[in-house]
Amino acid sequence: MDAVDQAILNALLVNLGYREGEQVALVSQSWSDEFESHRRTAFDLSYRLCSRMVDVFRKALIPVDWVTYRPKELRNGADATPELYGKIGSPDIVFMPTVFSLTHTAFRRALTGKGVRIASMPTFTLDMFAEGGPMRVDYCELDRKTREVADRLSHSRYVRVRGPDTDMVIEVDGENVHVSSGLLTKPGAWGNLPGAEAYAPPVHEGASHGFFTVPSGWGGSTPIPFPIMFHVKQGRFIRAQGGSAEAQTYIEQTIHPILFGAENYDVLAEIGIGTNTSLNADYITRKGWSTLVAEKIGGSAHFANGNSKAMGGVNDVPIHIDWVVDQVQMDYNFSPI
Repeated sequence: MDAVDQAILNALLVNLGYREGEQVALVSQSWSDEFESHRRTAFDLSYRLCSRMVDVFRKALIPVDWVTYRPKELRNGADATPELYGKIGSPDIVFMPTVFSLTHTAFRRALTGKGVRIASMPTFTLDMFAEGGPMRVDYCELDRKTREVADRLSHSRYVRVRGPDTDMVIEVDGENVHVSSGLLTKPGAWGNLPGAEAYAPPVHEGASHGFFTVPSGWGGSTPIPFPIMFHVKQGRFIRAQGGSAEAQTYIEQTIHPILFGAENYDVLAEIGIGTNTSLNADYITRKGWSTLVAEKIGGSAHFANGNSKAMGGVNDVPIHIDWVVDQVQMDYNFSPI
């Protein structure tokens, strides 16, 4: 077994705590010629990863099913189709190396409510298991670091996040602070791989306010071609601003639909803090944009719009978009007065 295959097996044995006799399932999304052609690469990478994972598990004599479905909506947070609900069965462990995230969906909540352990892996690629990738870390140590950050977050009514063209004050819902360290070994545990973030929903329509700037080449579900400054007031996004007429046109055509396209899409749904200090912006430059990886970078933070119910909040809409900023400073126990 080569190093990549061993890392894949470790994801099952270490990250998900596999026990002999448990049933494993992989969920992926299948390509359709009706989709925009530029999305084909992401579907191909997902297929390649799933194929390798299934091969590794079966060679280790671990029972695994590979379940595919065709998504109806091409965006993060869109729920699974009735087809997938009917096909998933009763696994003990589910890996979801999808193109579009199912993390914050009713489908995921239905499974974890039954005690299923879930590793959501949207946009995950095979090279994340390779040397220098985010899965080649000491997850026990990462768990310790992430819990320390989560503890500070849970004991702060307000936190201030400052960075390049960024100054946000978040009123934290301290009852719903979560650890996503990549260790998902308890019944009903769920989170993203690779792990390494502490996160929480802000108080719904609370005192959260300020602005943050996502640089060009970062995102979002996809990388943006221009720097965009997002403004938040009383727990809702109120404006997205570019530095040129071309950027503003892009914002109106691409950002506004996922920010203001339906009722309560504009709710500030999450504050997340990355804790993996072995990752940095250079990895994104070399490997290409991945929200899943960027939001785990130590020294990064992300703010989401849309669904907060999946993490204990109250906003239940079929969208959740994480916007990542790097090189931030965190002021815990911040007093806004």
